[in-house]
Amino acid sequence: MDFNKGYRVVFVKCKETSLSFFMNVPGFAFYENIEIQGKECPILKLSNDDFVMLVEKDCAEKETIVLKTDDCLRDYYLFKQKSITSLTKPRYVAKGLELCFADPNGNQFIMLEERDYTDA
Repeated sequence: MDFNKGYRVVFVKCKETSLSFFMNVPGFAFYENIEIQGKECPILKLSNDDFVMLVEKDCAEKETIVLKTDDCLRDYYLFKQKSITSLTKPRYVAKGLELCFADPNGNQFIMLEERDYTDA
């Protein structure tokens, strides 16, 4: 794994269900499996070359995970075609443009396209 890239650890109750969701719905690509404390943890690659590592945990608490994107509108239309039921429309926030969705474990994901609104 290239630790010079951005990556997020996502705790999930069922690795197989989550792996299927992330690969089929938002379309993250499988990158590799690594072993942590005797458990196999899949790593997925996002379109911006960042990574998400899925770690199975029996009592995984719901989290909010912010992932960066270079095109929030593109991602919205791609995710909408995949029928993500929890998908929000893109909205402007102080840091840029964001959309949100939830995974099968109840984790909330924010896809953020950072924008600079200052006059230059």
